[in-house]
Amino acid sequence: MLSEYILPRATPESQGVSSSAVHEWLSALKKLDSAHSYMIVRHGHVISEGWWNPYSRDVRHKLFSLSKSFTSMAIGLAVEEKLLKLDDKIPSFFPEHQSSSLDERFSRMTVRHLLTMSSGHKSCAMDLMEKDPDGDYLRGFFRSSPDFEPGSRFVYNSGATYMLSAIITKLTGQNLVDYLNPRLLHPLGIQNAFWDACPKGISLGGWGFYLATDEIAHFSQMLLQKGMWRGKQLVPAQYIEEASSFQIDNSMNENPDWKLGYGFQFWRSQHNSYRADGAFGQYGIIMPEQDMIIAMTSGMSNMQAVLTLIWELLLKGVHDSALPEDCKAVRKLNELSLSLSIPIAEDFGARPDISESVYLIEDNPASLKKITLASNASGVVLCLESDDYSDRIIADYGKNRDGITSIYFDRPRRIAASAAWKSSNHLEVVCVYYETPFIVKHNLYIEGDSLRFESSSNLRFRTNDWPTIYGKMDQ
Repeated sequence: MLSEYILPRATPESQGVSSSAVHEWLSALKKLDSAHSYMIVRHGHVISEGWWNPYSRDVRHKLFSLSKSFTSMAIGLAVEEKLLKLDDKIPSFFPEHQSSSLDERFSRMTVRHLLTMSSGHKSCAMDLMEKDPDGDYLRGFFRSSPDFEPGSRFVYNSGATYMLSAIITKLTGQNLVDYLNPRLLHPLGIQNAFWDACPKGISLGGWGFYLATDEIAHFSQMLLQKGMWRGKQLVPAQYIEEASSFQIDNSMNENPDWKLGYGFQFWRSQHNSYRADGAFGQYGIIMPEQDMIIAMTSGMSNMQAVLTLIWELLLKGVHDSALPEDCKAVRKLNELSLSLSIPIAEDFGARPDISESVYLIEDNPASLKKITLASNASGVVLCLESDDYSDRIIADYGKNRDGITSIYFDRPRRIAASAAWKSSNHLEVVCVYYETPFIVKHNLYIEGDSLRFESSSNLRFRTNDWPTIYGKMDQ
């Protein structure tokens, strides 16, 4: 996954940052629910880093809209290669989708409008695009008529970013990863990258990229260096300057760091910084005035809280020159960064021995047919079955057990599962999907031969929790 291009490590003080300030920031970050990883890079040196177990350096994390900033780089490279211009009209790339019924505002929609989230739609076009009966997102986009003049206003629109990805594929015959590999990803040390695709095979563009925290840091440091990496100009400096600058007003938003302007798939932030970010808190924060970047992954609903802690706690410890070494503070910071973990299911000691209980499930929207539970002194085995799948979760008491499950997702995902009996008839199984921001809790309530099953996620993203499910023991 990662190549040999690893940023050097240094103490915070050697790079002009107080270890005590980093410790104060990290302690506050730890109290939020929940960060997954962080790396702070000052003057090109990693000065502090950490992962919340079971998240780790070696496992890539699903990115949501942080992916958009990579799509932006693909457009900048395509401009440099004279494959397109920012003011090219969108229908010109897809003549097969032009018709007499096409809204005439499409004729004035440009690549620049897609980059700046000013396509003219009043809401994200993806809702309609995903409803296309043949999974043709392109056709769905051209059926989602703009409501306003393109360029007139900012409306966050992942469908617009998908269209940028589709343009790259149309022009090059390659998906985004294949196009970016030799130009950006491989030089940054990002090997074997993966990007989710639409039913037609086009990379989603606006979400669905998977990166390790180091890889986000490499990307962010490259941006800080205006496209330069290891002596080579990977992306034109002028494009990065434009992409990271105020291009369109977004002051209608409420949160302080979401109303300071938007560039080409980048958000402007406080302290003259800018960032790539994604839902639930994946960040590549670039701070030119401090010559510093922060790479993070997390699973938080309050994304502003993360940024506020940086501005209020971390930046006060950043100085123009090196500080005297503070071995005690460095040791204290390192101890904290190495102790980070996602809470496991809290074990109350009751551990009933259940050889195997099979519950037949009433009709339910989740299409579950059968739940099987076994429990012993070390943990539990929970099997969920429907007509389409049979999934087994093995969860340990007092620690995580690695496994794979497709529950809640469209394909198998790695999980770390722990279990605890809250009482003699209430079992909780906590599944950390540590390639994603999501943590799912399954709660089973057993009364005689009856079962009540409740399942919920820590975060919501266009889906709801499963309904409460009821079952009876199979006699």
